[in-house]
Amino acid sequence: MDSDSYCDPCSGEGKSLIAIRFCSDCEERLCKDCVEYHKKFKATKSHHLMDLTSIGQLNIPKTKNFCEVHLDIPLDFYCTQHDIVCCRACIPSSHQSCKEVHPLEIASKHIKKSSLFEDTLKEWQNIGKTLDNLKQDRKNNVDEMEKVESAILVEISKWKNDLIKQINTLEEKLKTDLSNAKKKNIDQLRKDNSEISKLNDVVQKKKQELEFLKEHGSNNQLYLTLREQGKGVQNVVKQVEEMTLLYKEVALKFEKAGDMDIKSIGSILVTREECGVQHSPVKFQQAQVQPGRVTLTTFTKKITKQLNLNRTGLSVTDIAVTTDNKVFLCSFEIDGRKVYVYNIKEDNLSYHASLSLKSAPFGISILMGTTKAVITLPYESYVQFVNTKNLKLDKTIEVGKGWYGITTSKDCFAVGKTDEIRILKQNGEIIKTIVLSDNMFFIVSSLLFNHHDDSIIHCKSGQLRRIQLDGTVIYQYDVTGKAGLAVDAQGNVYVSEYNKSEIHRLQPDGRFCDVVLTGNDGIEKPYAITFNESYTKFVVANTSGLVQIYDCK
Repeated sequence: MDSDSYCDPCSGEGKSLIAIRFCSDCEERLCKDCVEYHKKFKATKSHHLMDLTSIGQLNIPKTKNFCEVHLDIPLDFYCTQHDIVCCRACIPSSHQSCKEVHPLEIASKHIKKSSLFEDTLKEWQNIGKTLDNLKQDRKNNVDEMEKVESAILVEISKWKNDLIKQINTLEEKLKTDLSNAKKKNIDQLRKDNSEISKLNDVVQKKKQELEFLKEHGSNNQLYLTLREQGKGVQNVVKQVEEMTLLYKEVALKFEKAGDMDIKSIGSILVTREECGVQHSPVKFQQAQVQPGRVTLTTFTKKITKQLNLNRTGLSVTDIAVTTDNKVFLCSFEIDGRKVYVYNIKEDNLSYHASLSLKSAPFGISILMGTTKAVITLPYESYVQFVNTKNLKLDKTIEVGKGWYGITTSKDCFAVGKTDEIRILKQNGEIIKTIVLSDNMFFIVSSLLFNHHDDSIIHCKSGQLRRIQLDGTVIYQYDVTGKAGLAVDAQGNVYVSEYNKSEIHRLQPDGRFCDVVLTGNDGIEKPYAITFNESYTKFVVANTSGLVQIYDCK
C-alpha cells in the first residue's frame, strides 16, 4: 500500500496505521487515534481536518503556511494597508502602525464565494480551454498537411508529364524539398503541441487544486493558494497570448516555375497564416458587450450645490467618491493646499472635513475596493496616500515633481505629466514608463485606467487619447479645452467639454455616441467628473466649486 495512506505521526514512531483524516494546518495525515488526540488539545482542536475516505485522492495540494522571513511561524494575519499576509512576528517589526491587520480567519472567511476565487478559477479554466483548442488546431494542421502532400504529389506528376525526361533529377529534388519542408514543419507543430501539453498540465493542476480546496480545504488554504497562484496566472496568460500570436497556420503548396529553363520545374512553398485560435482573458470576455443589447446609462439630477469655499484663485481640478459616499475635491489654489471632503446625503451635500497638505493638490484617485486614496502634488517630489475612512495622511511615494493627472487600479497607480505616463506599484516600484508622442506641450490633466481592457485614457488640453501600455494610440478625440474623464460599467467613456458646458459619451471604440448632459441640465463649464465604484452615482464639478450629483440607471 502507498506510504502516503499511513498516519504521519505514527509512521515517525515506526508504526503503520491507516490515515483517515488530513490536517490542512499541520499538513499531516492522521489515523483514528491521532484524530482524537488532535480534537482534544487546545492548540489543534480548531484545525481543519479532511476526510481522506471521501476525498478519493492522496495528492493533496500543499499550501505555503509559514512566513518567508520567520520560517517557523505560521502566516496568521493579513495587513490591509500593505496588502500582504504576515505572521505574528512581522506585526511589531513591519506593521506596528497599520490600523487594519486582521486574523487570517477573518480575511479568508468568505474566500470560497469571493470574486477572487471565481475569477482565478475561471481564468485557469479559460486558459485550459484555449490550450485544448490550440492542441486540436495543431493536430488538425498536421492532418491537413498529411492530406495535402498527396495532392501536391499528383499535381507535380501531372506537370512533370508535360516536360521532357531531362528534368527527372529536378523532380526528385522537389520531392526531397517537399519531404524536408513537411518534416521540418510537422516537427515544429508537434513541438508546439508538446509545449502546449506541458503548459496545459500546469493549468489543469492549478485548476484542480482550486476545485479541490473549494470542496475540501480550509479557507486559509484556499486563500493562501489563491494568493500564490495570482503571481503565476498572469505569467501563464502572457505565455498563452504569446502562443496565439506566434503560432502560424503552416501549409505546403506547389508553385510552378515561370519558364522552362530546365533548372527548375517549381518549388515547395510554406505559407503561414494567423492561428485560428485566439486567447482572451476572462475579464476581457466579461467586458465584451453584444451589439444591439447595450443599455446606455441614464442620468437623473439629485443634488446641485455651489460650494462656498471663498478662496482666491480657487480651481477644483479633480474629484473622487468613496463607497461610503464621501466626495473628495482637490482644490488647486494659488496659496492653498486643501482637499475638501463632503458627505452625500439624500438630497444634499454637507461639509465633513478638509485635509491639509504640504502644497496644492491636483489629482486624486481611490484604489479600487480599498479605503486608500492617492493624491498628486505637482510642486512636491512625491504623491500622498490618504486613508479615506479616518481622513489621516498615510505614506508618501517619491515620484519627482511635475505630475498632475492620476488614476488607480486594485494594486497600482499611474501618474501623468507633459510627455510621460508612469505606472507604479504601491511601494513605488516603477512597472512601466510610457513616453507620449503627441508633441503637445500640455500637462496630462486627466488620466484613467480603462479596467475593461487594461488600456489608458488621458486628456491634455484639446485632445483625448486612448493608448495601449506600449504607447500605441488606439484612438483620439478632439475636445475644446480642459476635460475630465470617466468610464461606465459598459466601457463607454465620458469626457467633459469645458468650453461647451457639455458631457460627451464615447463608445468603447472611441466613436462619438451622444451628448448626455448640457447647459439645459445645469451643466456649467464642467471639468472634474467621476462615477462611484458601483456606477450608481455620477458627480460633476466645475473649477469654481459647482457640484452636481446624478443618479444613474
